[in-house]
Amino acid sequence: MGYLFERFPAFTQTFCARELAELYRQGATPPVFSIRRPAEDRPLNIPLEKIPVYYLPDTNSLEFKIRTKLISPRFRPLWAGSGDLRDKGRYREALFLGPKLRKARVSHVHVHFAGLASRTAWWIKRLFGITYSFTGHANDIFCPKPDQRVTLGDLVGEASFVVAVSDFGANWLRRGFPEAADKVHRVYNGLDLSTFRPSIPGSKPVRLLSVGRLIEKKGFVFLVEACRILSSSGLNFTCEIVGEGPERHRLEELIRAYRLSDQVRLTGAKPQTEIVDLLGRSSLFVFPAIHDSSGDSDNLPTVLIEAMASRLPIIATGIAGIPEIVRHNENGILIQEKDAAQLANAIRLLADNRELLEKYGQMSQTIAAEKFALPNTVSQLKSLFARFNLQV
Repeated sequence: MGYLFERFPAFTQTFCARELAELYRQGATPPVFSIRRPAEDRPLNIPLEKIPVYYLPDTNSLEFKIRTKLISPRFRPLWAGSGDLRDKGRYREALFLGPKLRKARVSHVHVHFAGLASRTAWWIKRLFGITYSFTGHANDIFCPKPDQRVTLGDLVGEASFVVAVSDFGANWLRRGFPEAADKVHRVYNGLDLSTFRPSIPGSKPVRLLSVGRLIEKKGFVFLVEACRILSSSGLNFTCEIVGEGPERHRLEELIRAYRLSDQVRLTGAKPQTEIVDLLGRSSLFVFPAIHDSSGDSDNLPTVLIEAMASRLPIIATGIAGIPEIVRHNENGILIQEKDAAQLANAIRLLADNRELLEKYGQMSQTIAAEKFALPNTVSQLKSLFARFNLQV
């Protein structure tokens, strides 16, 4: 069995790197193939040095063009039958990769995300008979692109099995594709819990932290609005929002308009090592995720698990898979989405109660250890592979 990625490693997909690193630590050594090279630096705190990655050459390169042109005539009838040139890139990638996989004695590939690499895997199966499975995450399964030649239904239907990273995601797929319900299995994304240090939630001023791409579905607009309410009520707090994205300008304008520059800071993107330090210095983790204007939402964000591993109480919206790990009035507070006033009230409630902060923080750490220890989640994944007679 091998792994196939669109891009590996990707800064925003550290859970993929963790999974591979732990598989190798446990003695499994699946070969790794990546269609594209990473556009950013490798994660600093994940041991990837011993994991060789085969990268496809640039699709405009002479090597790629010659190899796919030489091999394509005998497969042309299969492509002609598709009647859709928009997926030609995936077809050509499959043409190039198929012989490489056979040479590496790979008869099955596992893919993360029901996206570009999974569609390439679909073509690899059609052209070369090499089977595939994939892990679905969030918008790739909740909001699949409607104009793809190879649809989400095609990917699920042809996959040997499908992994979802939450019960919510697994049930979503089972409802959407009842004929393939038995194929869907839930395995949480795991964490190396030893890399996180316990926070001190009761410190003053109250330090709020949120992490994520600055995009609509993260709901940061409502966090800034909640901070305006808290500031006007006199609460002594600071708020850091870590991440980068297209909503940065809008958020900066709100912070200026509300005169919150001394309390709310957009830090930009941070490497994982710095995020670990920030978590350890925070009092409370806030995640105001929403369904965006396209209907997309997060599923079960890894950053929530990281915050829990850092013994932080959580305030989050109760959407998608979040209630599977944020237990209302046990390790945090669940609120309605897009409700800044309710968010502000929840923050004020915990900020004024050190005993509750400590209690919720301890429960967060307990839940993280029970559900998300990386050796355990990867062992569950290996057991799933073994069930399908896949040697890793």
